[in-house]
Amino acid sequence: MVKQSLGPVAVGDQFKLATPNGPVFMVVKIREMKPVDHAQIVKVRDMRSPTLIAVTTLLNRDFYVPVAPENHQMPENDGILRGN
Repeated sequence: MVKQSLGPVAVGDQFKLATPNGPVFMVVKIREMKPVDHAQIVKVRDMRSPTLIAVTTLLNRDFYVPVAPENHQMPENDGILRGN
């Protein structure tokens, strides 16, 4: 399956806030917007509300640090209702 990408950022990539215990965000869609392209991201532990963020901000290590694929977190809410 081909992932939508914009240079070094692709759908499915995960980034964490550049703080010791920052939350992890996952790119769900990339929107090419001018003058700055944006990625639609969701917080991995809270998949309810997507947010737009500039791709240049994702690439700025002062704000976000990429999460290596082997360390990706699974979403807490995958949209499937399960009984206990």
